[in-house]
Amino acid sequence: MRRFLDGLYRYSGGLAALSLVAIVVIVFGQVVLNIIDFMALSVFNTSFGLLIPSYASLSGYALGFATFLSLGLGFRKAAHIRVTLLESRLPAPARRTTLTIVALVGVVMGVLFTYGLGQLTYQSFMWGDRASGLLRVPLWIPQSVLCIGAGVFLVAAIDTLVDMLRAGRSEGLRTETDPEETL
Repeated sequence: MRRFLDGLYRYSGGLAALSLVAIVVIVFGQVVLNIIDFMALSVFNTSFGLLIPSYASLSGYALGFATFLSLGLGFRKAAHIRVTLLESRLPAPARRTTLTIVALVGVVMGVLFTYGLGQLTYQSFMWGDRASGLLRVPLWIPQSVLCIGAGVFLVAAIDTLVDMLRAGRSEGLRTETDPEETL
């Protein structure tokens, strides 16, 4: 089971990384097309009107994908931001209790995110909502990716809570994080 869960987190993180690459390709591609268009206007006194349709929307979707798909991996690798000033001064039993509560709050947040995004995706699908712009993308498509990312975060939060309840510690809630290991 551990191998499957770690693979799920890595796969989701890999998709998040691909989303970042997509942002670079989309934005860089549009910049290149703008330069070509500018040069054509300067040399031939005419513009070709080159553009990637709805490039701002597409890069925005990719940013959302990168954000949500990386939540589970970031949580399990302890790459998220936590304030440990007070927690580090607590005795071990109190620290275990607070970390278990933190894991439980993560599960509650994961349930709320996943449920809310699931409802939004379902309603967008049922109503046939589409994005505005040149590419009229059905909104349930990008919303479903966000819902999947929230679901992976929920699985990671449950995984962390189970670790805390079983062993009293979890890789996702450790206080010392090596930045090289996170990568």
